Amino acid sequence: MKLIVTINHRFSQTLSAAAFAFSFMLGFSAENAARADDVTNFYVGKQITMLVGFGVGGGGDVYARLLARHLGDHIPGQPSIIVQNMPGGGGLSAMNHLFNVAEQDGTVLMSMLSPTVLEPLMGNKNARWDASRFGWLGNLTRDFIGCVASGRSGVKSTSEAAKREIVFGATGPSASSATHPYALANILGYKTKVIAGYKGTSEIWLAMERGEVEAVCAFWASQAAVQKKAEMDSGVFVPIVQMGPTKHPLFREAPLVFDLARDEEEKAVMQLIFGPNEFSRPFAAPPNVPPARLKILQQAFWDAARSPALRAEADKQGLYVDPMNAESTSAAFNNLISMPPKRFERAAEAIREPGGGR
Repeated sequence: MKLIVTINHRFSQTLSAAAFAFSFMLGFSAENAARADDVTNFYVGKQITMLVGFGVGGGGDVYARLLARHLGDHIPGQPSIIVQNMPGGGGLSAMNHLFNVAEQDGTVLMSMLSPTVLEPLMGNKNARWDASRFGWLGNLTRDFIGCVASGRSGVKSTSEAAKREIVFGATGPSASSATHPYALANILGYKTKVIAGYKGTSEIWLAMERGEVEAVCAFWASQAAVQKKAEMDSGVFVPIVQMGPTKHPLFREAPLVFDLARDEEEKAVMQLIFGPNEFSRPFAAPPNVPPARLKILQQAFWDAARSPALRAEADKQGLYVDPMNAESTSAAFNNLISMPPKRFERAAEAIREPGGGR
């Protein structure tokens, strides 16, 4: 009798433990399911704002609007997406807003220029963000960048600036349209003058037609191929230097900036200044977006960038799409951020306005 009671007691303990484990697993599964539902349902009825740090009509704006028209289709809940232009400081105003002011819940995203991301490391006190903390969604295209002059200016190459001044138009002192001419002056001793304050590259193109400025940098091979093909073919725009990893046929005989370097140190500094432009259309979320929500945005970006609908629209507009996923984009920026501080100091000196400050 005693043996039977002992067996029953042990059986009861085992049964109770099994019941507890089963109920725990049910609770755990329910909690996970609830969390999954929260992530899946978060964007239902929501609106996402896509920030652009420049005016309407420029390259950053055009690519941001392209992505905005398709990204929501790949996010659970299919939120609406609006583009908000926030020009100022060559993109700095919008970057500061994203990092320090915007909601960090995944409802505010931004189209960026890769060199601008590095501004804090270049010593720009007006750049109030940590370059390592953005939530990268991916990069929409890899492109080649250069500078073009107006045909009416008579300028055929930046090397002419060794003897006579070339006037460049720019959006702001921290934008590539300004820092690239500054670098040509500070590294190579060229005579360049920058007139900043235009809201976007489309305004600078008009200024070139009016004769207000002679040239502009931050001009992309993808623009030369379609959007400004007529101007390139007719000689309205003349390529005068290119900053890609190799020469691009669309920039014709314009010299490669790295070939103008007089030693390896100059070439290394140029790589830090001009190299980031290769991954030219990155998109990011601010820091502190919940990881599961950021993962959804990253996957949605990748799906949208490769979707037939986005590709068809890009082809129709003549926009070049060659995307990088979130992991590759993050790795590219981390590779730059990890460069020696001394090199950043040298690069920071090179992109300052000659005779001025930043």
